[in-house]
Amino acid sequence: MKAQLIRITVGMAFAGVTSMASALTQYNVDLVFMEPDTQPRNTIFSGSFSYDAATRTVSQLEGFLTESMTGTASGAAPYYDMTQLQLTHQLASWYDSTLGGSFAAVFLKDTTATFTTMFGGDGWSPSAGVANSGLYAGFPGAYSSSVQNAYALIFVPDDPLAALTQAQIDKLAYADCAPGGMMGATCMTGTSLSGYGSVGTMSGYPLSQTITAAVPEPETYAMFLAGLGLLGAAAKRRRGC
Repeated sequence: MKAQLIRITVGMAFAGVTSMASALTQYNVDLVFMEPDTQPRNTIFSGSFSYDAATRTVSQLEGFLTESMTGTASGAAPYYDMTQLQLTHQLASWYDSTLGGSFAAVFLKDTTATFTTMFGGDGWSPSAGVANSGLYAGFPGAYSSSVQNAYALIFVPDDPLAALTQAQIDKLAYADCAPGGMMGATCMTGTSLSGYGSVGTMSGYPLSQTITAAVPEPETYAMFLAGLGLLGAAAKRRRGC
């Protein structure tokens, strides 16, 4: 009975440590879109996500998107007192074998509806935004009753910490149809000529993306050490049988 209990204890401890070893890896991500018309203010997305290297899956993407038509040039760089939209809804992701990595998009609202579909498209993708001239979802209906969405599109290479190639940077994008991102009926966007056939609605384009490993929380280390402690204690009991 004692030996059986030890085996169960060892099994539980090993399962806990194994689960931690295969847990999702946490990363921080920062995107910068050059905005020629609102200098020195650029559009910046700062966020975090989880990544499963085995399945190349991005999850839990969230963060803040600045609105470069807000703020003041006298504010502290790089945010210059700009309004920041909190994006918390990751609603799209896919793997691109040609570019060697995964795309993920996080939205302001719990819907992908961002652009009108008057001229075709899926209503949110950068290509749809270009095809529809950045007009907001619901146009020509009243903006006041529209979705007023926003999103950021990131790219995670197979090696998340590897520097992006220019071809990968060219496929980054954002859209801002919230009040601070509107120019009449047109949403502020950031796209590249090489990636989507056009720069953004205010000439914005992706400049850089940086991914860094997130620092584990203290409780993560505590759980890991606790698991190791259980393993050690169980092994000691077994030797004492």
